[in-house]
Amino acid sequence: MKTNQFLQELVNQKNFKEIDINNIHLDSRDVSEGDLFFAIKGNKMDGNDFIANALEKGASLVISDSNKHERKDILYFEELRKYLGIFASRFYGNPSSELKTICVTGTNGKTTCVEAFSALSNLLGEKCAFMSTINSSNDGESIERSQLTTPDAITIQRNMHSALGNNSKYMAMEASSHGLDQNRLSGIDIDFAILTSFSHDHLDYHGSLESYGITKEKLFLNLNPKKSLICIDSLFGEDLYEKAIKINPHTYSVSIEQPADFQASFEYLSNGLKVKLKALDQELTFELKTVSRYLASNVICAIAVLIIEGIDLELISSFTQKIGFPTGRLQKIKKDNITVYIDYAHTPEALENALVELKRFHNYPVWCLFGCGGDRDKEKRSLMGRAAEEFSEKVILTSDNPRSEDKDQIINDILDGISKKDQIIIESDREKAIEIALSALKNEKKEGVLLIAGKGHETYQEIDGNFYEFNDAEVVKFCNYF
Repeated sequence: MKTNQFLQELVNQKNFKEIDINNIHLDSRDVSEGDLFFAIKGNKMDGNDFIANALEKGASLVISDSNKHERKDILYFEELRKYLGIFASRFYGNPSSELKTICVTGTNGKTTCVEAFSALSNLLGEKCAFMSTINSSNDGESIERSQLTTPDAITIQRNMHSALGNNSKYMAMEASSHGLDQNRLSGIDIDFAILTSFSHDHLDYHGSLESYGITKEKLFLNLNPKKSLICIDSLFGEDLYEKAIKINPHTYSVSIEQPADFQASFEYLSNGLKVKLKALDQELTFELKTVSRYLASNVICAIAVLIIEGIDLELISSFTQKIGFPTGRLQKIKKDNITVYIDYAHTPEALENALVELKRFHNYPVWCLFGCGGDRDKEKRSLMGRAAEEFSEKVILTSDNPRSEDKDQIINDILDGISKKDQIIIESDREKAIEIALSALKNEKKEGVLLIAGKGHETYQEIDGNFYEFNDAEVVKFCNYF
């Protein structure tokens, strides 16, 4: 494609060249002869440091967000990050204008919502591609492991282009606060914006809860979605709904706690939940294979989109039991007298919700094993300690992904939120901690529940810049204490 066809804002810029471009890249290692390289300064790495490599590999043009370059084959554009998605969208033929796009944000629940929507849509005979924290798919069937919750703007547009080529009707994707803040969703024609939840997280990046909230709001107030679905079971959600409906009458509320456009009530079954959903002026009843009302709430957000799309309610209800929940989202492992749940809960609210739901469903003690990630939001550590102590019968503290931080210091930060520190089991080696918890529960000689929280689907531990193979579920399954 010629540069003047997708870089309209740059045609009058110094060093602009009207030439054919084969492909566009953010990573200089991917550049080939005749490609365009975008050099953007990131949080950890600066693409400008790799311009020479891109040119050596045959880049026909470099566009940089730095004005320090004097070469004729480097074009400076100050607002490059803001426009990158728009440029990429044009290059790939504006694929989101032909897809039905569902963009999901929220502190917790994004992955469940996205993957549930894709699963339901495909069961209903409508291909749905998706991009989630765990997996991505350009046809709703073949699965690849994801690298980021929200990919870079070029990858998003490339995936959407590929989804169209695979005859997908929908594209469901997570919109992380980092992705929203860094304009990775620019250039997307958004059909549905969804908020699943809001609570304390990522303050190491955003600085304050207020700033974090403002970033989340961008999806609904600045990116012009055609329709919005907002879970109002938080003060933030309630406030956002009031703001959004004033600028977009096609804004709908979702709740498991109060009256809403999509309001759910629940009945506990032996292997999950029976859900009664008031959906606008209709009602439907269906079953889900989860014990958590909060996971169910995320699925309800996905179902609401299908209802608004005009899909028959009875047809939707007939497929809900076939939905498989994402790996590491209250993933159940039963052995002897112990029921283990592996969950990604890594925020105070998510940990509390998981424990509350397990205590609602089970009539025996719930133990909690978790740690907190290093080089991340330190303020939430004591809050998670407080939640674990309040909502479980026994707490085992261990390491998560300590990264460059001292694992014992992270545990001490968690202990700051715990009042009865002498009753806590501490073992920084995560595998040993799991073994200790399972052994102790087995020796109880009665039914017990263990929640292993924080890592969920992750298959590694990050320690001092190194990645070590580690999977909570595998440790549980092959533990010598079983």
